[in-house]
Amino acid sequence: MGKFVRSVFTIAIVLTATACGEGDTDRASIEEATPKQVRQYLLEHPEFVLDDPEIGKAIGRVRSLRERERAASQRRSILEERAELLASPLTPFSGDADSLVTFIEFYDYQCSPCKANYPELQQVKATEANVRFVYGQLPIYGGHSIMAARAAIAAHRQGLFEPYHAALMTANTPLDMDSLYATAANVGLDLEKLRVDMRDPGVLRYLEEIRLLAESLDVTGTPVFIIGDAIRRGGTTAEELKAELRRQRARREIATK
Repeated sequence: MGKFVRSVFTIAIVLTATACGEGDTDRASIEEATPKQVRQYLLEHPEFVLDDPEIGKAIGRVRSLRERERAASQRRSILEERAELLASPLTPFSGDADSLVTFIEFYDYQCSPCKANYPELQQVKATEANVRFVYGQLPIYGGHSIMAARAAIAAHRQGLFEPYHAALMTANTPLDMDSLYATAANVGLDLEKLRVDMRDPGVLRYLEEIRLLAESLDVTGTPVFIIGDAIRRGGTTAEELKAELRRQRARREIATK
């Protein structure tokens, strides 16, 4: 690093000296420059950085990378703090509970992009091993979306979340109470128990906790995917999701060695 800094320093001084018409520079003293001297020199000659578009772009890329790393670190901390919520008996999930990577989907049963993305997610779930897929209810499209989220958790209590979820995600009819109950009956749910569980204060508190988790993760719409410590917003392809899973697995494998 020291050699690199001195090289940059050398280039900076030579270029500045040339621009100022100064022919002689003591290269030996330049080569002995310390990082502190380099910093001071650049503070005194900011035009060296500001006037070079390529350096400006490089600085922008570094800033962007650091911001992404900061946001990823924050998401890791939040998910670690809320691990108990994600492991709650009320949290529907599929795949491997002890996997290296957790994949959270935040969705609404009235969200058209969520429904359009459903086949892509199914492809990922069918082909990716060692992943825990968590279903995050985020009803943002009004009263019927809220009731659908409550019904989905109630269906989970009866062990029939997956077929109920699939039926709601692939339905082409408008969502209302009649369609929620009709779909429940079609997948074999006990409707009386479903109604009781939909009114359960524990279910309501759970959904509020999931909403707060989404808010803390800066999830403001649907669909949004939290894959490890990465975030992807909006519709996406199976290949893009798989690529992110590969990146997250590689990072986790390195971290656990």
